Amino acid sequence: MMESMITENLLTFKELEQKIFKAVCEVAIGIVVKILRVYDLYLMKSRDRKTYRHKGLRTTTIKTLFGEVTYRRAIYETTDEDGIHHYVFLLDEALGMENTGLLSENYVEGLVSGITTKSYRSCAKEISETTGQSISAMGVWNVIQALGDKVCGEEQELVRQHKQGLLEGGKEVPVIFEESDGVNLKLQGKDRAETKSGKAEMKVAIAYDGWKEAGKDRYCLDGKVAFAGFVKAKEFHQIREAKISREYNTAEAEYRILNGDGASWIKKVPDQDTLFQLDVFHRNKAVREKLPYKKAQEDVLAYLKEGDIAGMFSYLETYRDSLGNQEEIDQAEELLTYFRNNEEGLRPYGERGLTIPQSPEGLTYRNMGTMEGHIWSIIAGRMKHNHTTWSKAGANHLAKILAKKCEGKLGEVTKRLEQPVFEATKAEETLEEILSAAKAPQYDGAGYEYPVRGSVVAIEEALRGDPKKLFWMAGY
Repeated sequence: MMESMITENLLTFKELEQKIFKAVCEVAIGIVVKILRVYDLYLMKSRDRKTYRHKGLRTTTIKTLFGEVTYRRAIYETTDEDGIHHYVFLLDEALGMENTGLLSENYVEGLVSGITTKSYRSCAKEISETTGQSISAMGVWNVIQALGDKVCGEEQELVRQHKQGLLEGGKEVPVIFEESDGVNLKLQGKDRAETKSGKAEMKVAIAYDGWKEAGKDRYCLDGKVAFAGFVKAKEFHQIREAKISREYNTAEAEYRILNGDGASWIKKVPDQDTLFQLDVFHRNKAVREKLPYKKAQEDVLAYLKEGDIAGMFSYLETYRDSLGNQEEIDQAEELLTYFRNNEEGLRPYGERGLTIPQSPEGLTYRNMGTMEGHIWSIIAGRMKHNHTTWSKAGANHLAKILAKKCEGKLGEVTKRLEQPVFEATKAEETLEEILSAAKAPQYDGAGYEYPVRGSVVAIEEALRGDPKKLFWMAGY
């Protein structure tokens, strides 16, 4: 039968697949419309009539994975404490639609997940090809900006709570490891015109409590907290500290160790007891860049490896004084200045004779220096290459989402209001009353079409039940 249908109608399998997909999406849209009607009727009947006055129905459209769902829902007039009148849609509030506009959570999750690895154009193309909903690159951009702005607001609220002493993370660990670095991104438009280089530094930070074995000779960071943004040093540390304090009880940590490249903004931490460590990668890179002679490079690196800091400084001063080329002298002096400014961090934390507590069960303590990899995985891999340029606001919002992905909390970006949970017997009683012969006429004129089975609705998890429940609610 399938073969004859394809050959007689001259359909390729690709065309057949597309037709079936479209038809199934249309059925799904019909089911959702019926369920929303039932839901809206329930809210209308169970509302506080003194607080919410019914003012008729309004039509709207929500973008979903299977296409645009157009439906009607009730609008209510309510009065706040100041006596000001407002109009609200109880159905939209119950479904959590006010955060990013009329987009379903599953649909937005697809956008957010896609944009972390693809350009706005590529993400829009993939979503349009794999769902029943078409969206433009600008449409994806608008969603990401709205979500990124929401994350920015949450960060500012965390800072406010931290300043008031309201944040105390539940995780107590003996050591909190922290790393910070920056990456320059190309700017566009007026943001580019306002800078000399046409670039701006995106600041990035991570924190974790140790390393967990992920396989043979493979380790991953545990309890990771990440932050990224186009912000000044003071605001950077305020947000970084607030995010860490939300996860960790910092007062119980015996050590906080910060690894960085020595930039002045990195070391301006509010906790003055934090131990600074100069990132080994940047330390060794500076030696190779500033010393043109391989013998001198090897000697300096040997001093550093042995922890002989005084010997290293003495060697570099002698080396500088022996040079005749002014450019080489300047480079040697730059290296000496860099090391003097970061002298306290030239030796890794494990080589300072510190009494580091035993690591928590299941974790181990290793050498720090993961920031270069995180700069790539959080920011550079998505935002630095392919001739991409950014507005500061656009880059900042996307960076917030990329940092959430690094933390393993990408789902928080699309988090909605808590879905109400209905008591099954109450839902049945409410809908029976609404759909009874005596009550139905006064609502028929309002544009509702009622389900075939209106007297029994099994609702346990606010439209999150198994498919049988959803079909039952829709009248199938």
